[in-house]
Amino acid sequence: MSGDYNYERFDAYVSSGEDEREFGAFPDLLHAGERAPDGELLLLDGERVRLSELWRRNGVVLEFGSFT
Repeated sequence: MSGDYNYERFDAYVSSGEDEREFGAFPDLLHAGERAPDGELLLLDGERVRLSELWRRNGVVLEFGSFT
């Protein structure tokens, strides 16, 4: 299995407009740089914590989808 990214398939996907149709199904309520609504999260160790608590401890980045 090759470790190369599948640029050809991705380019065809974007050119087809399929990405806009799929992502259009999600409401555009939060924009980059805006503060996310507070909520409870489950950490990898099983601890439950509020997003606002994490924000007070450190900076927080929420990433949805691919980070590449």
